[in-house]
Amino acid sequence: MKNLIRGIAVLLTAVFLCFNIYYELAPGITVAPEQKFVFAAIFAVLLRAALFCGVPDNTRPIRRLYMLALFLYYIWVLLNVLFFDNAFGRGFGHTSLDMVNLEPLRTVKNYLLAYGYGNISLRLVVLNLAGNLIAFAPMGVFLPALFRWQRSIFFFTASLTLSITAVEVLQVYTGTGSCDVDDLILNLAGALLVFIVCRVTPLWHRICSVNPRPKK
Repeated sequence: MKNLIRGIAVLLTAVFLCFNIYYELAPGITVAPEQKFVFAAIFAVLLRAALFCGVPDNTRPIRRLYMLALFLYYIWVLLNVLFFDNAFGRGFGHTSLDMVNLEPLRTVKNYLLAYGYGNISLRLVVLNLAGNLIAFAPMGVFLPALFRWQRSIFFFTASLTLSITAVEVLQVYTGTGSCDVDDLILNLAGALLVFIVCRVTPLWHRICSVNPRPKK
């Protein structure tokens, strides 16, 4: 029975992934951020059933495969949001120095002031500020789980800082977004918060068990 459930889950995972990719990339269709969270949750549940149903929980290669598949799915969604997604106003356009902000917290302050004056909605503020906190937050789980050297907060912080900076520069160079130091601050803060919370809780042991250090 468990093998049948796993087989069905494998089929549903493949069908759902194809549908998700089409729905994200189809012209004229805009996928709201709330829908993206629902899609991610469905994919995670189906993939877990496809890989784990009838398989012992302590099977480490399967657990690592699950984490790797989720990570690749997350990277695809993240790149789509950062460079191609209509819901976030992406699209290759012109570049300008006006798209660069190097003053820390200026954008955050402007959003809060605009909301205080009633010029923008609360949803837009949450989408931009909380969205930037959440965007790279999963890295606090994925990187330590998949790469042992990323379990050092120094290497984790350095890697993310370089990666996020590269994304910001590429966005302004391609005209798909702005280069904003506030994005770097919020992205990094969200990832570090998840990393630290995991580090000081029992969850850290489970994360490290996905890719344990070899015994001497």
